[in-house]
Amino acid sequence: MLQPFHQGIEYAFNVAMGATFVLSWIYCVLTVGALVFRRHKSAGEPLPAGTALPTVTVQIPTYNELAALNCARCCLAFDYPADRLQILIGDDSNRPDVSREIDAFARENPRVQVCRRGDNAGYKPGNLNHMLKATTGDYLLILDSDFLPERDFLRRLAAPAARDPALAGVQASWRVANARQNYSTLMGAGIVNVIHVVILPLLKRLARTGMFCGSAELVRKDRLVAQGGWTVGALTEDVDYSLRVLAAGGRIEYLEDLACSCETPHTPKDLFRQQMRWAYGVMRALMAHGGRLLVSGLARKRTKAAVTCFCGGYLMVALMLATTVLGLLNVASGWAAGGTDAAGGFLPGGLGGSLVNFLLTCGMLVSSVCAGFMSGFGARSAQKLVVASLSIGVVLLFFVGKGLAKALLGLPMNWFMLKKNGNEHALTAAGTA
Repeated sequence: MLQPFHQGIEYAFNVAMGATFVLSWIYCVLTVGALVFRRHKSAGEPLPAGTALPTVTVQIPTYNELAALNCARCCLAFDYPADRLQILIGDDSNRPDVSREIDAFARENPRVQVCRRGDNAGYKPGNLNHMLKATTGDYLLILDSDFLPERDFLRRLAAPAARDPALAGVQASWRVANARQNYSTLMGAGIVNVIHVVILPLLKRLARTGMFCGSAELVRKDRLVAQGGWTVGALTEDVDYSLRVLAAGGRIEYLEDLACSCETPHTPKDLFRQQMRWAYGVMRALMAHGGRLLVSGLARKRTKAAVTCFCGGYLMVALMLATTVLGLLNVASGWAAGGTDAAGGFLPGGLGGSLVNFLLTCGMLVSSVCAGFMSGFGARSAQKLVVASLSIGVVLLFFVGKGLAKALLGLPMNWFMLKKNGNEHALTAAGTA
């Protein structure tokens, strides 16, 4: 009876391996494409004479995060017309000491307005919707608290919107400032780099569109309001809204040459939680709006393919997790079905086969390492990234799988407050002041 079971597991394992192999090498091809078609950094096209910059409201949603004040300071220093710029901090904090610090900052900087609603209902999108009531700009610049834009950031980000008011928005790239802090930040930076150095630049070239990423994004307000605002409770409101925009025939510009400094979680626990939350949110967004996008007559076929590519990373993770679980079951059932004699020859072949399987399905790791080099990683950081991928990354597979499974089953997912270096330093300084 065990032999048929083993044969079934072995067949399922081979199917999963084949699918993983195909998707893995798609990532390799995409990476080669990103290298071949990589653009040299430029200052961007100048605006035509007489073109006015749009009015912009900066929205900084925060929850017990004094790092938001560092972000607000950067925004106050923008090289942008003051009469066309509004700065809001959406304070959902439940810590009075944090709210007092934010209020004191606003008193010292009258250009900053604090919006407060008394709770954290609906998480970040609930906060963003609340800030819409006080928003005066035609465009929203969404910045998470750990993002530190440079002085010319907004002027460069707003330029495409000024040239083409039909755009639904503009997304800047991310540059992870703490990538080399430890193995967790390297792993997190590897994930961010694949998105912003490989996937999004290629999508821009192939489909002339991008996707919103949740921060360092410029969003056209009237279009957002017309579509009912942000989806309350969505854990990846950026992907959720992107799918709605693209299904309606809208376009999002991606600026790969304009990077905003940010952080990635510096503890394994927070990295696992972040990626589990992202996986859950993306899957729920696909379940809610993916079908409408696929049948939309307003969205181009290239756009539909681009979205599939953007979200395909989670399919790759699911396949890698499946091959891991099925591989272990294959070994266990092989031992049970073949007995001692079969096991004697099974392990060496299994180990050798595992090495071959790894080489055939390591496309995402290759993509991550190459993206790291394109982002300025040296050989030492690249080597550490490989170690992080084969240690922390293996555990991460199970958390991402958990997020995907809970989304597919319709189970709830909690919103997690993640530790940030800038936030911890700011809170420590405030506590000792």
